Amino acid sequence: MYTSLLNVRQAISVERKLIDDLRTYIDHEFERLQDIRRFYTKVSDLHTGLYKGPAAAMANPLAAFTLIKRLHSEWLNVICTAADKVLKDHRHSTAVV
Repeated sequence: MYTSLLNVRQAISVERKLIDDLRTYIDHEFERLQDIRRFYTKVSDLHTGLYKGPAAAMANPLAAFTLIKRLHSEWLNVICTAADKVLKDHRHSTAVV
C-alpha cells in the first residue's frame, strides 16, 4: 500500500510539472502568434496603401528596397520559424508514440 501511495504522489508531481510546462508552451506560442499577427498587419497595410499597383512600388526606390529587404529577411524569418515549428512538432509526435 505504501508504494501505491508513493506512485500516486509521483504521478501527481509529474502531472503538476506537465501542467506548468504546458502553460509555458501556451505563453510562448501566444507571443509567437502575436509577432506573426503584427507582421501580417504591417505587410497587409503596406499592400493596401503603398502598393496599390506595381508602378507605385517601382516609382519609389525606397519602397522597392524595403520590399526586397522584407522578402529576403523578414519573410524568410517567418518561413523558417514556421518550418522549425513543424519539425519540432513532428519530432515530438514521433517521440511520444
